[in-house]
Amino acid sequence: MSQDHDVGQDRGEAVLDPILLFVAFVWGGNFVAYKYLMALIPAPGLLAARFITITVILLAVLAWRGRLLRGNTRAMWLALFPAGVLIMGLQQVTFVSGLDRTAAGEGSLLFATAPVFTALIAAAIGQERISRANWLGIAGAMAGAALVILGGDGGRDAPPTRVTGDLLMLASSLGYATFMVISKPLGQRYGALKIVTFAYVFGLLVVVPFGWHDMVAADWGALGALGWLSMAWLVLLAGVLGFVAWYWRIARTSPSRVAVYQYIVPVVAMITAALLLGERPTVAQLAGAALVLLGLYFARRPTAAACPS
Repeated sequence: MSQDHDVGQDRGEAVLDPILLFVAFVWGGNFVAYKYLMALIPAPGLLAARFITITVILLAVLAWRGRLLRGNTRAMWLALFPAGVLIMGLQQVTFVSGLDRTAAGEGSLLFATAPVFTALIAAAIGQERISRANWLGIAGAMAGAALVILGGDGGRDAPPTRVTGDLLMLASSLGYATFMVISKPLGQRYGALKIVTFAYVFGLLVVVPFGWHDMVAADWGALGALGWLSMAWLVLLAGVLGFVAWYWRIARTSPSRVAVYQYIVPVVAMITAALLLGERPTVAQLAGAALVLLGLYFARRPTAAACPS
């Protein structure tokens, strides 16, 4: 059993988990911080810089805890290598590519469909069951996502690339959900910190070639105080602290019970994007947002119980 996993049964089944609530608020601000920085640094270069910095910090923390080389197994490497390359790496590439092409609030709402994908994947591999109410919620959330995408063309200052960006955000959401499901048994055995760290290490094989040129050519001196504060938000709060806390909770409960906090993220993102970036969703998109959130509520009701192991 991992040293990162406390003895005893998980106590995170309360109505509100303060750790996950904090991460959800941080990740909601993540979209606005990204959009602000993308106006100064090309998205691929921004991703590469963030990803490399987070990886170095995670490796240092893992080494400081004495777990960098201890307890690693061949089975862990075989599971984490494809997960890191094909899921963590590609998921981050599609995330920044999608967000660069659409609005922050819109992208965050579409990314919040991750709990739906999590439920479907977990059910497909026998981790959970999906009830009739859950299926109704899944259908509603997907219909709401379609309304968000199709209803945005009349929005003020809607970028011409927004449909492509929206579809990339959905693809990123699917990759994120896949990693949440895969990470649960790995986190229980090896600890969330180790799983996230090595997923980032292998993800570098995708992210660095994608963004290296833009990262080296970027004018980092143009960021200013607010820009560096946004980078600290992306790297330290949303990256290192957010990811480790999120997957630590997944290891101690079911992925879908953690994923339900994902639908707090777009609420925070849409409010902050409206206040700080001046984004204004259309009426159709607001209706789609309500449908997504309502669908997510039913999709992740406790009736989708974990299958007995």
